[in-house]
Amino acid sequence: MMLRHFLRDLPRRAPEWDKPTRLAVVMAVALLAILLMVGLTGPPPAQLPARLGAFGLLVTLQLLFLWGNRRDISPYHQAQQRFIAGDYAAARSLLAALPEGGRESVDALVLLGNSCRNLGQFAQAQRALQRALDSQPRHHLALFSMGKLLMMQGQYRAAREFIEAALAAGSPDIVRFELGQCHFLAGDEQAAREQFLAVRPRLQEFPEQAALLEHYLHQLGVAKAAQVDSEVIQYWRGEAQKAADTAYGEHLRRLVCAWTASPSQPAA
Repeated sequence: MMLRHFLRDLPRRAPEWDKPTRLAVVMAVALLAILLMVGLTGPPPAQLPARLGAFGLLVTLQLLFLWGNRRDISPYHQAQQRFIAGDYAAARSLLAALPEGGRESVDALVLLGNSCRNLGQFAQAQRALQRALDSQPRHHLALFSMGKLLMMQGQYRAAREFIEAALAAGSPDIVRFELGQCHFLAGDEQAAREQFLAVRPRLQEFPEQAALLEHYLHQLGVAKAAQVDSEVIQYWRGEAQKAADTAYGEHLRRLVCAWTASPSQPAA
C-alpha cells in the first residue's frame, strides 16, 4: 500500500521538487527495483537481505517524498524562511492568509507583526501583535516585538514597559539593548548606561547593534568613539527609512548623517 501510494503521487509531485531531491528519488527507485528483483527471484540466501533492504528504501523514499513536499507542510515555516531572507512582503502575504486559530496562531501573529514593522506598516503590525497578546499576554516574543514597534514609533516610555515585561516573561538578555535605547532616548542616562553595559558582552556577534551601542556609550562618556563600517551605516540608514516620520527615525537619520560626515569614517 505504501509503494502504491508513493507511485500514485510521484508523477504529480516530482516536477515541483528541487533537482537534488529528484535525483535522489531516481537513484532510490532504481536501487529498489534491483532489490525487489533479487528478493523475489534471486538466490535463496540473498532474498531475505534484499527484501529487508527494499523495505528500508521504501522508508527512505517516504522521507524523500516528505522532504520534496516540504513547502506544502506549513505556510508558517515558509513565512519564517522568507522573513529570514529579508523578503518581508512575501512573509506578510503568506501569514495574512493563515486562519486565526490553530497551534501556531500566536507565533504566526508575532511574525506577521514583525513583517509589517519591517515594511513600515506600523498600524497593521500593532493590530497583529495586540491580537497575539490578547491570546497569550505573557508571550515574551510578542511583548518584546510590541516594545520594539513602539520604540520605532518614538513611544519610548511605553516601549520600555513592554520590553521589561518581555524580560520578566523569559526574553533573552540581549533585548536589554533595545531597553537601553528606550532609557537613553527618554533621557534616563543612568538606566541606559546600566542596560548597555550589561548587554555589551552579548552583542559581539551583532556588528550593527554593537556599533550603535558603542556610540551610545561614547555619548555617555563610557567608551571612546569608534570607526563605523559602511555596511553598518547602510543598515542603520535602512532602519531610519523604516521609521521615517517618527522621532526614532529622525534620531537614526541624524546619527547616520553624523557618521557619514565624520572624516574618520569610510564612504558609506
